[in-house]
Amino acid sequence: MIGFWIVNLLVPGEPQSMAINTPSGTWTLDKVAFYATSTKAIRNGQCAHTYALEHPVSMANGAAACDLAFAEVTPLVLGASYLSGLSVTANQSLPYSDATIMQPSNHWPRERSMGDGNAVVATTVEFQTVLEAFVTAWPFAGQHEKVLLMIHHWLDSLACWSFEDFYLSATTLLQIIAATEESIEGKDLYYFDAVTSAAKRAGIHALKRDFKDMRNNLIHEGKLLGGRFSGQSLQDCAAVAADVLNWFDAYLHSVLGLGAVRRQRFSFQNFLSLNTYSL
Repeated sequence: MIGFWIVNLLVPGEPQSMAINTPSGTWTLDKVAFYATSTKAIRNGQCAHTYALEHPVSMANGAAACDLAFAEVTPLVLGASYLSGLSVTANQSLPYSDATIMQPSNHWPRERSMGDGNAVVATTVEFQTVLEAFVTAWPFAGQHEKVLLMIHHWLDSLACWSFEDFYLSATTLLQIIAATEESIEGKDLYYFDAVTSAAKRAGIHALKRDFKDMRNNLIHEGKLLGGRFSGQSLQDCAAVAADVLNWFDAYLHSVLGLGAVRRQRFSFQNFLSLNTYSL
């Protein structure tokens, strides 16, 4: 058996146990005995263990089987982070695990407090279904779409200290998608045209030009409002930001084959409390 302590994972419905079926077999999440204490700590700005993650594979199954299972830890923690809106990671092996973590992988999110999170799923079953699809998509679509880079950068954007910091990070996600689109099209594309083309390929709505105009004004003029951006207030800026992140959810769900977005998780109200130094 290989197993790890999982940090900061909060699942809708707070299941006692969950089986996650992946190409390597079945992983099991089991709630820790001190779960209530952990969740209180997380909501108070700390990090804590909430689940134990186990897989029945062992060296008796051969090194290749162990390597396949261990390789799935990265998409499991990244997928769980993306679905929950929290920085979910593994930091220690379980005492009876056949694999021992000497140091957490640099591919895994780092431990950091992100409050209660903001899940893109509403139930335990939805979490399980989408996480399984995420892990299955990881070796192929996940690599083509640079999901390792995007999920880490997405977490960085949500852990921002200002609206400006957040928005530059969020629109960098679109820049990564635009670069992927250029490689698919085999030609150079303007930023807005590339994002619009990506939306068409994914079968989702296109973003309005405000997302680019606000970004350009922030970069070139050093402030959110002005230039070609039609917004007049922080609320206008926050509405554009929410549209960008909800669009990102729709895009990722489409290209990774995760199904329809179960819960639209962002609204302008999510960003009104951020420090905004350029208004």
